[in-house]
Amino acid sequence: MTTQTAIALTTIAAPLTKIQLPIPAPKDNELLIKMTASAIAPFDQKLRDLGLFNIGSRLPAVLTYDLVGIVSKHSPELSSTLAQKFPIGAHVMAQASLFNPVGGGLQEYTVIDARFSALVPKNIDDVEAALFPINGFTSFAGLFSSEGGPEGKHHGLGIPFPGMPGSSNFNYANTTLAILGGGTRCGKLAIQFAKLAGIGTIITTAGLNGAAELKKLGATHVVDRHAKDLVSQVRSLTGDGLVYVYDTMSQGDFALPVSILSNSKKGYFSHLLHGKIDEKVLESKKGGVEEWQMNGASGFHPKLAELFWGKIGGWIEGGLNGGGVDGVVEGLGEVGAINKAMDGLRDGGFERWHVRVSS
Repeated sequence: MTTQTAIALTTIAAPLTKIQLPIPAPKDNELLIKMTASAIAPFDQKLRDLGLFNIGSRLPAVLTYDLVGIVSKHSPELSSTLAQKFPIGAHVMAQASLFNPVGGGLQEYTVIDARFSALVPKNIDDVEAALFPINGFTSFAGLFSSEGGPEGKHHGLGIPFPGMPGSSNFNYANTTLAILGGGTRCGKLAIQFAKLAGIGTIITTAGLNGAAELKKLGATHVVDRHAKDLVSQVRSLTGDGLVYVYDTMSQGDFALPVSILSNSKKGYFSHLLHGKIDEKVLESKKGGVEEWQMNGASGFHPKLAELFWGKIGGWIEGGLNGGGVDGVVEGLGEVGAINKAMDGLRDGGFERWHVRVSS
């Protein structure tokens, strides 16, 4: 078999359709995997309907970037170390590359970079494993990356994760971190990663109905995201000392995350969505603010990615919570169900649907 079934974007702002594509040949550090599961994310819906990243110039495109599958073939150039780590038949999880328009998960086979991959832990199945590649690494890098891809545009907060350069002199216990949107999947993962790092004070904003869960995950304080005096509540906890804010929610207006940063000390602010800092708010920050929009592609943060992919399996076995799956589409034959899941995200829904590509 040299061709395969894929569910692809062929026209921007139109439903995905079933097509035939060649089965790719792995090269360099790549593994060919038989897809078992992938996840439908808001990013996929925006690619489909809005044509983000000029994807319309590279059609057809295969979407979904959380990949889980079975190793079917090694690249001829693959190192013996990586070949031994990922033997034929092993179940692996990885990210698809944005630079490969037909590298996504809605097809029978795809290729992954073995350097940025992990074996699926034995305590979860492949469908659940698709919770972690994108959200997991994005939030990990959002807190701990000091790299950042082209021109450093996608930097994280730069807190050194234990074991990384700069960590030996970093005072984790006396560090305060604010995570806006703690109830999101990225927010929950960020809370857990901050706890793993030993950060002493982890403040998050969320609906108070989820406060008990977030404290169990590691938050030391949960502030009602609907509170009119949210900034005052955070400042009552931090004084003028907060220098790290990771924002999973704000879009368009960054007044809130920047307002809670210290006025006198240099602040660091990383976020997932597009927005702008109000100049009047920025004027009050005499210590300055460094701000970055995160891109969670492993290749943009290669040193940190090596650490993450080496440890993520153990963290999951230890109970790392990816936030749960709301529904499962059974197979590539269910094109309508895949499009319906994306339509729900387009219409303001938050349900997380995964696709069981094969069993």
